[in-house]
Amino acid sequence: MSTDLLSSSAGLTRLARALSTGRGLFETRDLVTIGLFAGAAKASTVILALAGGGMNPVTMILKSLVFSALWVVLLIKVPKTGALTLANTVAGLLGFFLLGQAMISLPSLIAATLATEMLILGLGGLKKRPWLAAPAVALSELAMRLVNLFFSYLGAREQPGLVIMVLIISAFSYIGILLGLAAGLKMARELRHAGLIQD
Repeated sequence: MSTDLLSSSAGLTRLARALSTGRGLFETRDLVTIGLFAGAAKASTVILALAGGGMNPVTMILKSLVFSALWVVLLIKVPKTGALTLANTVAGLLGFFLLGQAMISLPSLIAATLATEMLILGLGGLKKRPWLAAPAVALSELAMRLVNLFFSYLGAREQPGLVIMVLIISAFSYIGILLGLAAGLKMARELRHAGLIQD
C-alpha cells in the first residue's frame, strides 16, 4: 500500500498527511511498535543519565548507543518511510511533556530525519534494502547535529567557547550513535532468530 502511496504524483503530500494522521501508511501494530520504541528510547536515556550522574562523556556515549540501537531495530521491524520521523517526533514530545526538555531542536530533528528518509526512499527504501536501516539512523543523527551546530554558531558566534563546547558534546554523542549501529544490527539479528522480527 505504501508503494502505491509514494508512486503517485502527489506522493509527498500524501506522505505528509499519512505522517500526521497515521493513516494510509502505517498499520495499528506499526504505530504501537513505534510508540513503544520511542518510549523505551526516552526512558533508557533518562535512566542512563541519572545513573551516570549527568553530563559526562561515558554517559553521553552510552545514551546515544542505546538510542541508535533501538532505532536500528525499529527500522528493521517497521521498514516504512516515515517510521523514523514519527519515532523521533514521539520521543521529542515525550521529552517535552514528561521531562520539560526544550522543543527548540525538534524542528531540525524532523527536517533532518525527513530529508534522510527521502534519500533512503530514493535508494530503494527499507523494505527492499533493510541494510539501509543503520545508514538511515547515522545520516539523520549527523544531519540533526550539523543543523544544531549551525544554529549554535549563529546564536553564540561572539562566544566561540560555547560553540566549541557544543561541538565536543555532539562529537561524544555521535560516537555513541556509531557504536549503537552495530549493537542494533546484532539485536535485530537475534530478534529475527527468535521470530520477533519477520522478513
